[in-house]
Amino acid sequence: MPAPRLRGAYTIMPTPFHDDGRLDEESLARLTAFLIDKGVDGVTVLGVLGEAPKLSEAEQEAVLRVTVAASDGRIPVYAGASSGGTDLTVERAMRALELGAAGLMVAPIAQGDAAILAHYRALDEALESVGSDAPIILHDYPATTGVRMSAELVTRLGDELPHVTTIKLEDPPTGPKIRALLRLAGPGDTADANRLAILGGLGGTYLVEEMDSGADGVMTGLSFPELLVDVVRAYLAGTDDDRERERQRFFRAGALLRYEFQPGVGLALRKEIYRRRGAIASARVRAPGAQIDDDLRRELDAVLAYVERDAGLA
Repeated sequence: MPAPRLRGAYTIMPTPFHDDGRLDEESLARLTAFLIDKGVDGVTVLGVLGEAPKLSEAEQEAVLRVTVAASDGRIPVYAGASSGGTDLTVERAMRALELGAAGLMVAPIAQGDAAILAHYRALDEALESVGSDAPIILHDYPATTGVRMSAELVTRLGDELPHVTTIKLEDPPTGPKIRALLRLAGPGDTADANRLAILGGLGGTYLVEEMDSGADGVMTGLSFPELLVDVVRAYLAGTDDDRERERQRFFRAGALLRYEFQPGVGLALRKEIYRRRGAIASARVRAPGAQIDDDLRRELDAVLAYVERDAGLA
């Protein structure tokens, strides 16, 4: 079967730790159930938000194993498998599939277009060799990878590699790149059915504009994923009135998106909100990440009070 294109609202999961920094598997299972209850179409573990580089190999496997078990087939679980080398990326990807991952999120390597194509081709061929239908999600995030992929290169990856079906697009300004990808796909129903699926990211900051530009959904880590679920569903299957209602609610929630996505402390804030919502036990971030402190808590209190009142988030 062909690898699926992703469409809908997907959450990048943080990795919960105990206050002493140990992996908290109980909170991980609880967070998975919490996100399913909020209506997400799938989750991704071991991404940037999941602090994957701070996890041992055994811990990475535990995160995936616990999440897959907690999801119990209700939603797909995707796994980050990026590394600085092609062989290691393929090795991580194949192990993730053995542990139950439904697909793979993989960032490009910083060696130029030819090397990027070869990198993804090696992974695509490895999946073909075992008869897997797992999709490869391109992680297009130059701020963390240092790699900027042109719309032409992204389109070529989707055209030539059967498992490359989806892009998590975090290369701002995102709207113009989405529109460029759609133009390169060409007009008509056939082109739309076969083109690369496009998911927004960047904390959901530009979701409305991305959906207006033709995106297929979102994959990001906002701590109120139900907001993103409602926006995406309104755009994909709702009426004009549904879309306008969710647009207005999204804009009223802008104070939270702006505050939560700030560099340096965004992960600590996101974990603190999940802790307050009962999804995890501790907001601990592994060193050298910033921790939540009293000043951040006071600021967060003010932001949450506003969005609870004006955007109906609680």
